[in-house]
Amino acid sequence: MEQIRLDSTQHPMFSAAWELYCHSFPRNERRSLAHQQTAFRSEHYRMEIFTEQDKFVGLIGYWTFNEYVYVEHLAVNPALRSGGYGSRIVSKFLSSTNRTIILEIEQVTDDLTARRLRFYERLGFQINPYDHIQPLYHEDDPTGFHLTILSFPDPITPEMYDRFNRELHTIVLKK
Repeated sequence: MEQIRLDSTQHPMFSAAWELYCHSFPRNERRSLAHQQTAFRSEHYRMEIFTEQDKFVGLIGYWTFNEYVYVEHLAVNPALRSGGYGSRIVSKFLSSTNRTIILEIEQVTDDLTARRLRFYERLGFQINPYDHIQPLYHEDDPTGFHLTILSFPDPITPEMYDRFNRELHTIVLKK
């Protein structure tokens, strides 16, 4: 599987990545195009896409900080889901860093969210006990919502959670 870093909205593969991104995440969990351009300008942000045999497989958007990496978005091409690609992307990503990995998932409320949690747990992610509310991506979103914090390889300390939550508000969602 080939991994390609996108560095701007002008990258030739960005339109395919943006289409998958918009299809995979509801509006309240994704950036506007202008906000995505701001993210690309940050020294902390990376977006990478994955291809295999000329197929667009998926994408990962993440933020690198001193002690941890925050995976903001992970998506697999709907036509390729349940084919092991998500596990391969995450496994490849986990092996690329020795930092703690932090990500958020919806709280378990149904079969789909339970499946998502099991997916990450199979890859070695740990559930963290923090009451985490998703900051707003759009000013007209009604309110933030509760998410579950997962981390790899170990649970994070309260201090790391506080740092993550602060950087989420001040750097990740900076417009």
